[in-house]
Amino acid sequence: MEREPNLVISSASRRIVEDGVPFKVDIYKLEGGDGWSLEVVTEDGTSIVWDDLFEDDRAAFEEATKTIRSEGAVAFANGGSNVIPFKR
Repeated sequence: MEREPNLVISSASRRIVEDGVPFKVDIYKLEGGDGWSLEVVTEDGTSIVWDDLFEDDRAAFEEATKTIRSEGAVAFANGGSNVIPFKR
């Protein structure tokens, strides 16, 4: 029976604050896997995960900060145009 691979957490993972808005940037991959996954978690616990993998963890971190800055921290945290509200 094959063992499950370990999850490798990058040292580039960290908490950041942009325009007074806190974010948690998580960068990880499966042990022996190709590419790094990028997830940004907002203060209210909303998780934004990139579909594409990154060659290295630095590129993933740079993409997170670049995207947050280009969209604006508040807009990014609120989901911008990517959020589809549930019907009430």
